[in-house]
Amino acid sequence: MKVRKLFSLIINLVAVVASVAGFIIIHKTLNQVDFIKFFTLVTNLLIIIVGIVSVGYAIDGLSKKNEESILPNWIFVLKLITAVCALITFLTVVSFLQYTALAPYGPNDPLFWNNIIHHYVSPLTFIAGLIFFDLDKKYPFKLTPFGIIVLLIYMGYAIPLSNLNLSWWGEAPYVFMSIANVGNWMYLLIPGFIIGGYLLSIVIWLLNRISYLIFIGEEVQNKEETEEEKQLEEQVQVTEEDKDQVNEVIKTGYTGPRIYHISRVHSLKGKIRKAN
Repeated sequence: MKVRKLFSLIINLVAVVASVAGFIIIHKTLNQVDFIKFFTLVTNLLIIIVGIVSVGYAIDGLSKKNEESILPNWIFVLKLITAVCALITFLTVVSFLQYTALAPYGPNDPLFWNNIIHHYVSPLTFIAGLIFFDLDKKYPFKLTPFGIIVLLIYMGYAIPLSNLNLSWWGEAPYVFMSIANVGNWMYLLIPGFIIGGYLLSIVIWLLNRISYLIFIGEEVQNKEETEEEKQLEEQVQVTEEDKDQVNEVIKTGYTGPRIYHISRVHSLKGKIRKAN
């Protein structure tokens, strides 16, 4: 438990620092940061906020000596929302933007490094933290619909504003969000992103559950077996008379029917031993 909390602390801290570094690069390069216009910036702002909450939770868990700290459902939901946005950002860049809008930027351009940080480092580290280290319990499937909340909010204002030709908003942040560029196909963007976002929410939840079963399931099982053994030891009381009888058999030998004891061991296989 403590080791997982430590790794969660480190990986969330890396995601937060990387996102902050990306914003610094943008500000120095463009002298402005349109937090609400670009989904990437919305995502990385979420990573900073939720990442700080996650770091605080991890520190609190590490500070408790004997008491176990369980990640509450509301923090898991915040992390799920952020992870869905992060995965959409990563997949959109890898499958489309890397070959279009971001293609002109080379290693000598500061925005090239902002692309690496905001589209790869921050999203992937944050997602990895949720999938592999936030395994305090089995989080319910009913939390998955919350994963698309920020996506819905963003589309609710960004798509209309991108097609109103407002001077302060400028052109659409992404080509596929403008009717002038893609025509009526743009109307498929809303249901497409809703369905796709929810599927990604399910995938992230499922990966978290699989990690729990792989890394925590055996730990819980061993703990339950240990507790069961203690209960059996408390129920079975060996008297002095029993000990004397055993010692007598050891001294004189046993010529009666051979008796075997079968017991369960931690590997869940049977262990067979001859009596005495």
